[in-house]
Amino acid sequence: GTYTRYNFDRGHLMRFDASGTFRGSYDFGWDITPAVFPHDGRYSVILKDNHYELGSYCFNSQFCPPEAGQYDVVSLDPSLTPEWTFRSTNTESCARAADGTISCISDHPDGFEWCVNQPAVDVRGVVYANSEDGFLYAIGTDGKLSEKIFLNLAIGAAYTPLSIGADGTVYTQNDGHLFVVGYPQRAVPVRPARPRPPRTIGPRAKHAAPS
Repeated sequence: GTYTRYNFDRGHLMRFDASGTFRGSYDFGWDITPAVFPHDGRYSVILKDNHYELGSYCFNSQFCPPEAGQYDVVSLDPSLTPEWTFRSTNTESCARAADGTISCISDHPDGFEWCVNQPAVDVRGVVYANSEDGFLYAIGTDGKLSEKIFLNLAIGAAYTPLSIGADGTVYTQNDGHLFVVGYPQRAVPVRPARPRPPRTIGPRAKHAAPS
């Protein structure tokens, strides 16, 4: 991806083939490492797709009218055409007190920015991403919310990392704390059976002594 000012600091994601030939672009690609999910003999590219409230990008509202805030996660096919879009619609800033209680105020009418440098995708195609609202989101392959969990309100819109362990546990960071999320079903390891010598059934054959 690259940075560009003319499209409200959204940049572009570009696709090149194995020979380095340019094959297409998507109208967002700044400050993001896309996740690639292989499936069904092809792949999907998942990234955040933020529309920032920056005013007029050319400093003249008559020629370059400002854009409203809009914050999405998008899945693209190999030609960089959108397959689905999941939009941030939460308007409330929440905080967790020392006793664990959560209080919220509505102060983000356009939703929250996706604070993630790269989303993570599990083997089922479920996308995990952190939002500036302090929630960890799980988005299904249909682009709809699967579930979410509140961690804590992000400080300074930190672009927090996350990763998925081999057992399905999600590891993520927020407000200087490491969170471990999930209830993985851990398989019980089974030791391979040790080979046994073949058993002889019936009387053993007797060999005559050499003459």
